[in-house]
Amino acid sequence: MLLSARPNANAREMNPPPSVRPAIPPASSAAVLVVDDVEDNREVLAARLGALGIEDITMAVDGREALEAIARRPFDLVLLDLMMPNVNGIQVLEALREQGRLEALPVIMVSASNEMTGVVRCIELGAEDYLTKPVNGTLLRARVGATLEKKRLRDALRAKLAQMDHELLLARELQLGMVPPDFAAPDGAVATHLLLEPARQVGGDLCDCFPGRGDTLWFAIGDVSGKGAAAAIFMARTWSCLRSIATRASDAPGSPGAVLTAMNRELCEANASSMFTTLFLGHLERASGRVAYANAGHLPPLHLARNGGLVQLDELPLPPVGAWPDTEYPTRAMQLGAGDALFAYSDGLTEAMNADQEQWGEQRLRALLAAGENLDGRAVLASLLRAVREFTGDQPQTDDIAALLLRWKP
Repeated sequence: MLLSARPNANAREMNPPPSVRPAIPPASSAAVLVVDDVEDNREVLAARLGALGIEDITMAVDGREALEAIARRPFDLVLLDLMMPNVNGIQVLEALREQGRLEALPVIMVSASNEMTGVVRCIELGAEDYLTKPVNGTLLRARVGATLEKKRLRDALRAKLAQMDHELLLARELQLGMVPPDFAAPDGAVATHLLLEPARQVGGDLCDCFPGRGDTLWFAIGDVSGKGAAAAIFMARTWSCLRSIATRASDAPGSPGAVLTAMNRELCEANASSMFTTLFLGHLERASGRVAYANAGHLPPLHLARNGGLVQLDELPLPPVGAWPDTEYPTRAMQLGAGDALFAYSDGLTEAMNADQEQWGEQRLRALLAAGENLDGRAVLASLLRAVREFTGDQPQTDDIAALLLRWKP
């Protein structure tokens, strides 16, 4: 049966009074479970714990009752006898380990000196420490205090990590909310589809599409140096800078080169960490299919002709925005044919690796794009992501993935 215990009068005989031996502050509010099949052993441990200022003490007479008690309520520490009838200490630890409880519930084994082989097995299973019978009061105080302090620190760390995970999850939702929904012109002349898959909670890839003046459409894809929160913040800065400059460009609304040049100057300011963004920026005239574009060090997009041809856009090697303040970005142009498409992407797509350290590669990308020539753009992006996931298997994603497919259908 389970017993709740408070220190009795005999505690004064076994330990100095609290005025001489002050209670351990972290332990005063601790909940401790004492498990032993011998009543005298339980009473002695309860009395000595009470002398340390611990009042919330529960006792169990064997391992089965201990597991039932742990299932009913949380404890901060378990003092667990090794040799008991029905369910012994090793079996209790095996059960707790299988349930995943040992990470948050420290266990101190209490055993006779001739049971050390079993104690070693308990330590291997995840027990925090051990005490030998008869239990020395000074040693009990030291072990209990140290174990409860470590638990307090671990609990605080877990709470902090949980808070950070929650905040990063909110940041991820905000970042993904910056990716616009698929766009289809009312007249059906153009359709764009975008994909963003950060490798961590937040990432540094940028994927954007927004209307310009008249019947024009801006589209962009980028990749910030680094990963994680810093890259995500710089990505947001790049995104804000892009939209601000592109939408207020009155002198050259169709000049991506002028927009990148202005962005570069702005991003180089207040950039002590020297972060930068590779960025491809395009501007489509929906009526004519003419595309003006400029590239700041990003992977050149692929031109998907309706007849099945795949051609990489001709590019000049220029630095990313945020790297060199005096860089000038020229604007180039190309013509889309009816039914043609542009596919822009970040290197996280082609450089995804499997367990053999083999990259998915551009050859697989080209083959899949050619096979999806007549598919809807959203279906193409979904098949690309599915193919990469199948290729990498259970390998973790190490880089952000971004892709943009624009199709002109006058």
